[in-house]
Amino acid sequence: MGSLLSRRIAGVEDIDIQANSAYRYPPKSGNYFASHFFMGGEKFDTPHPEGYLFGENMDLNFLGNRPVQAKLLAFLFQFPYVTPAPHEPVKTLRSLVNIRKDSLRLVRYKDDVDSPTEENGKQKVLYSLEFTFDADARVAITIYCQATEEFVGGMAVYSTKNPSLQSETVHYKRGVSQQFSLPSFKIDFSDWKDDELNFDLDRGVFPVVIRAVVDEGDVVVEVTGHAHVLLAAFEKHVDGSFSVKPLKQKQIVDRVSYLLQEIYGIENKNNQETKPSDDENSDNSNECVVCLSDLRDTLILPCRHLCLCNSCADTLRYQANNCPICRL
Repeated sequence: MGSLLSRRIAGVEDIDIQANSAYRYPPKSGNYFASHFFMGGEKFDTPHPEGYLFGENMDLNFLGNRPVQAKLLAFLFQFPYVTPAPHEPVKTLRSLVNIRKDSLRLVRYKDDVDSPTEENGKQKVLYSLEFTFDADARVAITIYCQATEEFVGGMAVYSTKNPSLQSETVHYKRGVSQQFSLPSFKIDFSDWKDDELNFDLDRGVFPVVIRAVVDEGDVVVEVTGHAHVLLAAFEKHVDGSFSVKPLKQKQIVDRVSYLLQEIYGIENKNNQETKPSDDENSDNSNECVVCLSDLRDTLILPCRHLCLCNSCADTLRYQANNCPICRL
């Protein structure tokens, strides 16, 4: 019903897709989107409205399977669009847990007395995952390797083909800058095939998934159905060592899944030591790139450059439709 409703609302071609098939973008035929989007009560015609909503179009493949995607599209593309009242409050999504993806790393274990040995007698090199996270509620964190994804009741559920590829669930209290380390869960890449190191869209298998769910013991009505998911892949280097690279992050709020996107320039707002560059197109400063005096506080979509102050943004939006940073 959700699938049919979304296609009827968005005026898209009806496509015969099995209910349990993985969502793919771009689709082999037809289109899942309308020809425009609404922002600030105004209609914007574009051949790629999904780019405004999700960033890179291929990112849609990380959002979830087809039935869930259809329901989300029905939510996003409800027509006719009802302009919100001028004083209607904006609903802010509350993020209760966040995994700092740049802190994700592999820790190498070797020469352990109890470590297994390879056929040639050498001790195997094993790896474990470590990262930093912030939590405003108690959370339960689990790691899954070579995992498939499905949504049950709006929550992402991950399954591994082998129980040894799933870690125990570790419970944490609320707090910022907490360190996750689980040496008891080690990854043995000697058992992995090369194609298992990267995300396989056809099979729908993620090399590694880190799921942090708001712990049921700390749940109140407002925070049920909250989780943070970090999807990552592995890289094998010439010397035989391995590293981990984040792919995408999902924030699940009120049992609705959202893809997280980078905001370019936001890191400079809290870095007072950053020195402005002589390049007029530089994004390496705290000030608005137009007036060079007020602090930047306005984000441009879909390129996600945080480069304008509020007053310059109000002026620029009626004079040009190009981002002053990337010119797109």
